[in-house]
Amino acid sequence: MLDTVNLRRTPPVHIIELADPPQRQGKFVGDERGCSVKEKTVFWDVDTQFDFMRPEGRLYVPGAETIIPKVSQVRRFALENGYSMIADTDWHSPDNAEISNTPDFKETFPPHCMAGEPGSERVGFLGDVPIKYIGIDPMDADKMRTLVRKEQFHIVIRKNSLDVFDNPNTDKLVKLVAPRKVVVFGVALDFCVYYVVRGLSKFPEIKLCLLKDVVKGLEVRPEQEILDELRQMGVEITELAALVRLV
Repeated sequence: MLDTVNLRRTPPVHIIELADPPQRQGKFVGDERGCSVKEKTVFWDVDTQFDFMRPEGRLYVPGAETIIPKVSQVRRFALENGYSMIADTDWHSPDNAEISNTPDFKETFPPHCMAGEPGSERVGFLGDVPIKYIGIDPMDADKMRTLVRKEQFHIVIRKNSLDVFDNPNTDKLVKLVAPRKVVVFGVALDFCVYYVVRGLSKFPEIKLCLLKDVVKGLEVRPEQEILDELRQMGVEITELAALVRLV
């Protein structure tokens, strides 16, 4: 999808200050609460699954395959520099309200990302950090706490609707992680990415950043309209280059 931003009116891209040079050498710099910058920043990967990302997928997001290298680059940056990652993924069954053989492409969609099928798999680089999964049924708080009480984690939280915050575990996960900053990327901008950002915006202590060149939408709403709305919500709209310049 072409970016229709008027460059003369678009705010300048700012480097996301994720960490200073000593941290990139494996050291942790504490803040006033004793936690590191890496512990305060989380990357959130939205629906980067085969059925969305590949042209042969069952609910292909136009142009999504073009950002797969950047999706991999973001993950590599985060996971190889000590940052934690949360990914939300569709995990559908035929009886989900969203699934329909006569979809309206607003609230209902054709079968996609069916549980356990190849179309539900994430694409691109996934790194070596062990991936842990949170299902759709409520998870015991102590069990969830063990997933996040690590120097670095890679968690996938599954969902069977457009909004990951419909999963009763999502709010609990965000509160347990208590990030200061969340960097969001993935698909689709006008649906699941939007819902992730909207849900996270309800936590006023979290600074939100969206990587606009690592998202794609279904074009139900104009991309620029969505980006402008997110800016009004206080979201920093930036680009991948702002990350890679830090390493």
